[in-house]
Amino acid sequence: MGFLGDNQIIKTVEGGMKKRIPFIILLVIAIFWGITLKNEFLYVLNWWALFLLIGLLFMPLSMRIFPTFTDKGYLFSKVIGLAISSYVLWLFANFKIIPITVHGCWGVVAACGIAVYMLFYRKKEAKDINLFSEDTITWATIGESIFLLSLSFWTYLRGFNPKLEGLEKFMDYGFVNSILKSRFIPPNDMWFAGESINYYYYGQYVTAFLTRLTGIKTEISYNLMMATLFAFSMALCFSIVSNMLKGYGVKKNSSVITGGLIASTLVSLGGNSHSFFYGFLPKIIGKGGGYWFPNATRYIGYDPETNDKTIHEFPLYSFVVSDLHAHVVNMIFVLTIIGIFLAVFKKLQKRADESWHKDNPLLELFFPELILIGLFIGIFQMSNYWDFPIYLTVCLFTLIFAGLRNYESAIKFAGVAAIRFLLVVVMSLAFALPFNLNFDTITTEIRLTTARSLPHQLLVLWGYQLLLVIIFCVFIFFFEQNIKWRWERGKAARKKLRNELTLFKRIQNVFLKNPIEDVFALILCVSAIGLVIIPELVYVKDIYEASHKRANTMFKLTYQAFIMFGLVAGYIVIRIRQFSVRDWKVKTALITSVVILFIPMVYPFYAISSWYNKMNPEYYKGLDGLAFLKEEYPDDYALVEWLRENIEEQPVVLESNGDSYTYHGRISMSTGLPTIQGWYVHEWLWRGSSGLVQERVDEVKIIYESDDIYETERLLLKYNVQYIVIGKLEHKQFGALNESKLLSLGDVVFEKPEIKLVRVRLTNP
Repeated sequence: MGFLGDNQIIKTVEGGMKKRIPFIILLVIAIFWGITLKNEFLYVLNWWALFLLIGLLFMPLSMRIFPTFTDKGYLFSKVIGLAISSYVLWLFANFKIIPITVHGCWGVVAACGIAVYMLFYRKKEAKDINLFSEDTITWATIGESIFLLSLSFWTYLRGFNPKLEGLEKFMDYGFVNSILKSRFIPPNDMWFAGESINYYYYGQYVTAFLTRLTGIKTEISYNLMMATLFAFSMALCFSIVSNMLKGYGVKKNSSVITGGLIASTLVSLGGNSHSFFYGFLPKIIGKGGGYWFPNATRYIGYDPETNDKTIHEFPLYSFVVSDLHAHVVNMIFVLTIIGIFLAVFKKLQKRADESWHKDNPLLELFFPELILIGLFIGIFQMSNYWDFPIYLTVCLFTLIFAGLRNYESAIKFAGVAAIRFLLVVVMSLAFALPFNLNFDTITTEIRLTTARSLPHQLLVLWGYQLLLVIIFCVFIFFFEQNIKWRWERGKAARKKLRNELTLFKRIQNVFLKNPIEDVFALILCVSAIGLVIIPELVYVKDIYEASHKRANTMFKLTYQAFIMFGLVAGYIVIRIRQFSVRDWKVKTALITSVVILFIPMVYPFYAISSWYNKMNPEYYKGLDGLAFLKEEYPDDYALVEWLRENIEEQPVVLESNGDSYTYHGRISMSTGLPTIQGWYVHEWLWRGSSGLVQERVDEVKIIYESDDIYETERLLLKYNVQYIVIGKLEHKQFGALNESKLLSLGDVVFEKPEIKLVRVRLTNP
């Protein structure tokens, strides 16, 4: 009796500890924030609390989409809520109904949250799904912990190099500020006065949306957004793969968590093999010096030097350099739609098992998830167009292979899949229609590739991923199925079954009899391999035709391939582990897979330590991305602050223009106020013509240098210029700057030793 009592006490204590784990985690993170982030602690708390609120508001919808997931889609509810509420506001702002203000943003979030609860929350359904079960809460806590820890880590990391300068940060930051200043959609282009942004700006719009909701300054919210992208990358990858493993039937939670963390790590913190072969190995054998981490993204065309220079980025490089670019922001939506595809796969499999769709002809063709898929694929057209055809194709694969087990009739199967896919296409185009009506396509021409990557280069970039896929395919197509005839009683029966296992029969067995998680993993594998092969066959023509023909095509396609391969890798390792490790084939495959995973993990040690000063506390600077402006260009910073405090609308502020990736455009970037012409090459790409850009460049030169005051006034009126910046940079850019003429055109409303701001006094005749 005493023994039983002791056991009961132990169980009670253990149960109490489990309930306290979430609070313990939060306490630890809060202490970490307080010590490391210091005065910026409240910014991070505010930001995290917002996503917590959005997730809770949209949880009723997520539990309907992800009923078979361990956490009922808790992590995905944050992104789904963000996508829906930001899109609703964007749509109303398009029609000039609701502006992008604090009240507008919060009003839409509240309205969408109420609508979700009214439409999707039913007590009976919540009970059936068992939303508040201990298992659901446990997995939701694990997911939230990964998200929060990842957010904390990358926020802290950004504090070592927070400045919004270099690469394309000026552009990304400028878009966010321009959207916040524009009030309505489409937003004004801060570097092409009088025109709207002709770029896939939705990712920057989402950042602006979150900035409005939190009330945090853009120079801080920019860095918080980068940390958020990393956090979602870690958390959503974990959720996808852990649910694949649970669905397959992995019993041990430790194995499920391990597989999810492997996927998270490979996608978010892993690199390609370049750093291993060109950095780590040479150093080990004593023949290597320093390794520059960007070389891993600039390999084909650079080593050896050719006229076929390409780009092959991956998420960690993007997170490290922190350009808030289209393909980076869209990652959270990409991972969410992959999660939805998995949920749809499971749902259609359930229909096949239960055959209940036969009594619901309409539901056989349409289910609510298709609307959400259409929304996300529609958003892809506005955030990163390359992802639109990619995931439209993955959607087609999902609908086809998910429906294979539903129908014996090939005609009915093909018809149902086609109608479902057509519905997705139509809805995605409808969701993106307001954007496309105000957008001029940058390029549409597809050409055959004349240059090819060298075989060893492809192996360096994709060798370990391909090897993992081969190991996986060998196991499910051959080894696993061979076990069947080995276990059959009788020599004749074994021989008969072995002879029946032709390659076609093996493939058929996998797609019709294996767990759907295997099929889903194969879809991701095939899609990833296809994305790697396509740039070796065709490319999309753009302005970089001379020496970087394939650069954008390879960059945008293989970026998604990297994500898919990383997800599958976590599943493969644990999937193989489910066989008896006593078998030498299993043991060999498992050891090989684990060793392979070491290769991509070399990269973060080079990249993070190089960019973030080895995380030495004495170099910690905080989250203010404009602090560098205050320190290095104090007069420019003072002008930026004055404009922010005194200018409400979006008057044109003329400043110096120059080449891309330079300091030019610093005032328009920092304030969101448009100037006549900003970065040359970027506007050339967006406008599709260097002539339009060059015309503005020449006219800006005339304004600053010409002695002809009448021509100057004509050009100022043409672009409705209300303010002129005369600073150190303008004097350097325009050697013959006619300051006396410019001062005669208006009043000096701001002045520092190295900069003046003239408010123009002109009347349109």
